[in-house]
Amino acid sequence: MKSWLLAVCLLAALGARACAAPVDMNTLACQDWLDAGEEEQDQMVAWLRGYQSGRSTSALYDSATARADATALKRYCQSHLSVGVISAAGQWKR
Repeated sequence: MKSWLLAVCLLAALGARACAAPVDMNTLACQDWLDAGEEEQDQMVAWLRGYQSGRSTSALYDSATARADATALKRYCQSHLSVGVISAAGQWKR
């Protein structure tokens, strides 16, 4: 039992160190998003998709458009480096 508890505590400690600092999406520019790693970009796209869905009161999730949204955001951001990512995500066509 003690070894199991020790393992849980160790994993929790390692996980806490691996977590990045919170990001204020209201101030995140396209350049910041482009500078992030691919995994972090994917997580931000998921957040942005949820944010946009909440604004439109849509509860639908379409996995087929997830990669297309990331690609569209990347293209848009490459040409609009100083635009905020929330505004950039508003450019997604549905």
